[in-house]
Amino acid sequence: MKGMKESAMGGMSKVAGSLQELDPRIIEQITSRINFPASKDSLISQAKESGAPQGILDALNQFEDKQYNSQEDVKSEFQKVQQK
Repeated sequence: MKGMKESAMGGMSKVAGSLQELDPRIIEQITSRINFPASKDSLISQAKESGAPQGILDALNQFEDKQYNSQEDVKSEFQKVQQK
């Protein structure tokens, strides 16, 4: 039952829906292919190439424009974006 209720709610709120797409496994999948250090732009292009959901791309667009040195850097930036 719980799963049905969640998907109905996700359809109502675009924001909640895209935040749910920020699945740590998807983030790891994208960041595992990146050669660090990486810029915001290279994170975005890597995400597009790996077919990331729109929610991930939206979040990446909100990242600070700086060099990211590791997978942990990227994950912590995702967490900051989610809290906005």
